Amino acid sequence: MGLIDNVKKMFRKDPILKRRVIAILVAHVILALGVNFLRVSLFGNDPFSCMMLGFSNASGMSYGTMAIMFNLIAIIPIFILDRSFIQFGTLINMFVFPILADIEFACMIYFFPGLAYLSLAGRIIALIVGVVVTCFGASMYMTTNLGMGPYDAIGWIVEKKTAKKIPFKYARIALDSISTVTGFIFGSIVSLGTFTMALGTGPLVVFFTDNINKKLIYQK
Repeated sequence: MGLIDNVKKMFRKDPILKRRVIAILVAHVILALGVNFLRVSLFGNDPFSCMMLGFSNASGMSYGTMAIMFNLIAIIPIFILDRSFIQFGTLINMFVFPILADIEFACMIYFFPGLAYLSLAGRIIALIVGVVVTCFGASMYMTTNLGMGPYDAIGWIVEKKTAKKIPFKYARIALDSISTVTGFIFGSIVSLGTFTMALGTGPLVVFFTDNINKKLIYQK
């Protein structure tokens, strides 16, 4: 009861915290949906998913299983170097998101089998929907300020540990490039969707953050 009472007290003290917790859970449901739309588009995924799908192709294990395995390995240096990056949202990103991605993909293909055989026009629509939905989910996830997943934390830690000699944006570009090349080597699709997610999503994320998610989460 002590832990439950402490949690209740924490929510009473910060009424917006409940909204932030709900938002980060919803955000990962949306993120998983966006990743899966990109997946069925066959135009490639974001760099992280590109790498995970490559590992999935090579190992025969699911996208979610590979993501969990990667996260468990990546969290070790983060725990050693700067554990302040590890928060509630980190655990959601590490474990809940990969499981949701697998479940949602299975449901999409089961209930809408035509998604596996889309025409070119259908694939383009899936690509557009995937980019928009993924950016909205990413914006909501980051706006909650409840921590970030291991992959997202790597660039910030590099910037911090190098005293900004290697800024986050360059560390992230390097990480995304390595992930994309790795995914391609292991048989993942690298195409329009990959480059769009790697280079062109910033403005969309900022738009959703400033115009929707900040108001949705923090406005009383």
